[in-house]
Amino acid sequence: MPVARIEIVARRLQRIRAAPFAEYSIVHVRAGIKRIRDDRGETDIPAGGYFAVGPASLLHVENLPAADGPYRAVCLSVPEQTWRAQRLAADPAARPWMVLPAQATLSQAFAHAEQGLNDRLDESLLRHRVAELLTAAALAGFRFRQEPQQRSGERLRLLLNAQPARDWRATDAARQLAVSEATLRRRLAAEQTSFRAVLEEVRLSHALTLVQGSAKPLKLIAAECGYASPSRFATRFRTRFGCPPSELRG
Repeated sequence: MPVARIEIVARRLQRIRAAPFAEYSIVHVRAGIKRIRDDRGETDIPAGGYFAVGPASLLHVENLPAADGPYRAVCLSVPEQTWRAQRLAADPAARPWMVLPAQATLSQAFAHAEQGLNDRLDESLLRHRVAELLTAAALAGFRFRQEPQQRSGERLRLLLNAQPARDWRATDAARQLAVSEATLRRRLAAEQTSFRAVLEEVRLSHALTLVQGSAKPLKLIAAECGYASPSRFATRFRTRFGCPPSELRG
């Protein structure tokens, strides 16, 4: 599937510390306000607004309900291979995210892609709608950040993300990445991370998506993210994001 749709509903204020965006994503705020904090300060995106964010980004996010109802937003996430295939202009120095002007072209492209997902279009047809959306975002001013060479941590993240519940070992991951375990650990250390840190981040990022975008019980989400103990999962989630998973349920 070239794109995933996540709907977020919040009936009370949500604060998420360093929320991860694993894929290139475009978010449409439909009710309430999304507030983003980074080293440049705070930015509010009101209902009707859009913003785009590149992969492997961490943003401090607040979702503020409207005066007359819950906060609502829809996020369309596009895998790296899909947006790279469009051969859009890339800039290694581009900002990791930006607010997009609510142009008619962008609004129509977003609605077109979302409707294609809802209608379960054939994947070949859906790819054309995703291409339209990515082009509209690029015309609105967003530039893709592209590293000259994919980092080991990113390659590992993509591998682990396919099976977050698996009982991963560094030896297994290294074998699938066609390197020795020692080489993998050395490269990760050079990037100031570790196998255990990447695995934990992948599992908790997946958990955040399920907590916000599904009605699955938290116990089941914990299991699907590789945590045998729901209480341990809740503790790790709160430590990572600054709030317990139960606080983010719509």
